[in-house]
Amino acid sequence: MDLILLRHPPPDVSAALCYGRTDLAVDAARFDATVASMRARLVHLLDGRTPTAIHSSQLQRAREAAGVLATAFGVGVTEDERLAEMDFGAWEMQPWSGIDRHDLDAWARDVAGFAAPGGESARDVVLRMDAWASELRRSASGSDAVHVAVTHAGPIRLHAATALRLPTTACLSWTLDFGAICQLHVADDGYARLIRWNA
Repeated sequence: MDLILLRHPPPDVSAALCYGRTDLAVDAARFDATVASMRARLVHLLDGRTPTAIHSSQLQRAREAAGVLATAFGVGVTEDERLAEMDFGAWEMQPWSGIDRHDLDAWARDVAGFAAPGGESARDVVLRMDAWASELRRSASGSDAVHVAVTHAGPIRLHAATALRLPTTACLSWTLDFGAICQLHVADDGYARLIRWNA
């Protein structure tokens, strides 16, 4: 099974704010060009194949792009909240500069296990992404199945690390642009091979 994970187009938000699960609108000025680029790269990568399915986070910055791609390929979209970005709880939409320094230091000491008040840890995201991917693998129609998901940087990086049998936080520093692709080939036994990153 091929699993193609795409980061959503840019949201309409300041980079100075902490955001994750907040349902932000897309940046309308950059949406069309980003999605056109996503579609062109996906067509090239698929090389004549049609996606078995297109999946999406329920957040609109992913869902709107997934809808355009699904229409282009003549398939439907399956939304799944397990594909959402990390929930930063009380930190959501707060300026990074306003978050307690002690909390940020605690996060730096335990990136995998720390959760902002009322939010999720990286491990929580790994568990839900793994559950989603395992379910997908069990239902995949043969090794030539191609599943495309429009999701978020955190879940993509964390799932890539898990699928490749790397430490949980191994891919968190890897560059992943808006609209970029991560392609994994997943064998029947669950072992994955990285085919493309930030493509």
